Amino acid sequence: MAPDSKERYSEKDIEMSHRTDVKDAKCYSYEEALDLTGHGKYNYGLLFACFMVIVAMGIDIFGLGIIVTAATCDLKLSLQQIGVLSSMPFAGIIVMSYPWGYLSDTRGRRLVLLWAMAGSFVSAVLSSLSPNWQVLAALRFISSALSSAAESATYALLGECCNSRSRAKYMLLMTSALMLTPTLYYVWGYFITKLNFTFYIIGIAFRPWRLLTLVMALPLGIGALLLCFFRESPKFLAHVGRKEEAVAALKRMYEVNGGEGEYPVSELMGEDSKEEVGQLTLRSLWVQIAPLFQPPLLWRTLLLYYLTFVAYIANNSFAIILPTIFNVFFTTYASSSAGLGFCEVFASNPNTTTHEVEVECTGRIENNTIWAGCAHGLSFFVLNALISQCAGKRKALTIAILLLAAVAAIVIDLTGEALSGLVLFYIYLTTAMVFGIISSYFVTLYPTSYRGMVACLGMMVARLSAFTGTNVVSTAITDNCAATFYGAAGLVISGAIAAWFLPPDSEEVI
Repeated sequence: MAPDSKERYSEKDIEMSHRTDVKDAKCYSYEEALDLTGHGKYNYGLLFACFMVIVAMGIDIFGLGIIVTAATCDLKLSLQQIGVLSSMPFAGIIVMSYPWGYLSDTRGRRLVLLWAMAGSFVSAVLSSLSPNWQVLAALRFISSALSSAAESATYALLGECCNSRSRAKYMLLMTSALMLTPTLYYVWGYFITKLNFTFYIIGIAFRPWRLLTLVMALPLGIGALLLCFFRESPKFLAHVGRKEEAVAALKRMYEVNGGEGEYPVSELMGEDSKEEVGQLTLRSLWVQIAPLFQPPLLWRTLLLYYLTFVAYIANNSFAIILPTIFNVFFTTYASSSAGLGFCEVFASNPNTTTHEVEVECTGRIENNTIWAGCAHGLSFFVLNALISQCAGKRKALTIAILLLAAVAAIVIDLTGEALSGLVLFYIYLTTAMVFGIISSYFVTLYPTSYRGMVACLGMMVARLSAFTGTNVVSTAITDNCAATFYGAAGLVISGAIAAWFLPPDSEEVI
């Protein structure tokens, strides 16, 4: 009887083993399951939606300067009040960077984006009816604080819905969106501020600058609407224990991408939920941020934050006065018969001293500023799109861009000729191309539960450095122009050295 019993047990064991194999055949790792969804309409659609969200955020934050310039007469703004208004977007970003990172990693990328962009849209629309500059400042602070969620959550959402072959390219394409925003709001400002009308809404004189504010708010609403057609990040859902929803989201991606037959994945393996994810407690706040500054993440966190500091202080500190620099070239240089160097032309024009500028109360935007701003934004958009095709060589790109910018900064005033100096200054501003590369590292080098947080804290570092650098450059560049650029070159070179220690491009945290 024993042999027969043993034989029967073996047959049963074989049958159970077969059932296990069938089950395992539908159990995949996240990256395997994501690859099976294919690459098609869903990915392109999500790229467009996230692209629109980034454009909306860029217009909301950086386009405020156009609104303030056009509203100067109507709101009777002093230079001090203009300064306060212009600083509101940066204040909003600094205040909300940590909360958005926490909420993105604990509540969901899409959910955060949807509510943040919708709220920002409402606040931006209401700001078009501001009766005075104080209300306008408060509403723009709220608007930018909300829209700043896009700086991290979009990269995390898109990166977690793209396979490894296209992820880095998509991250760099997202940065192209920010390069495109100046072209949009400069063109809108050019045409809308040339209109001449006044009518009253609840006792408020509605003039062209208010219409411009409404038009610039529209991308926020469009971005929120587009997000309604997509699912939450499956990676996030699996990580917080909502595996059935994660599989359903992956299945939806598979269907939209044109997958044939039934989606083969029924279960995700290796996606255990992190302790306290989704629980709003003081301990969870500490759990969320502490690992970023502890081994094994400590070194890469400090490295990426230093690169963020270098890129943003080197670029934004000068970019903020870019219209002034263009204006100097089109006026002083064009009318001067003497051969002046770049810094000599810049220093010879009294309007380049930013704290002495007298704002002409015309309510219109100067043509030269419009066309120069459009050319700068559009050319950088194209350049960044081209660089995205080399996304597989992020480390080499970062080093090359920073070294090229450093050389340009050193040579700017050595040519002794303003035109070549202006061209070299343009090359120096290509430090902006590093922004997207750094953002891609925040996605690929950190576990799912920390991606939103590390990126949002990175944006806090970026805006604080830009705020500090702007104040330093605006006071030093007139009297110490050459020294300012030499200092910037040294800083950028230190960034290139730091980039040498970045991990290989093939290294990713899945």
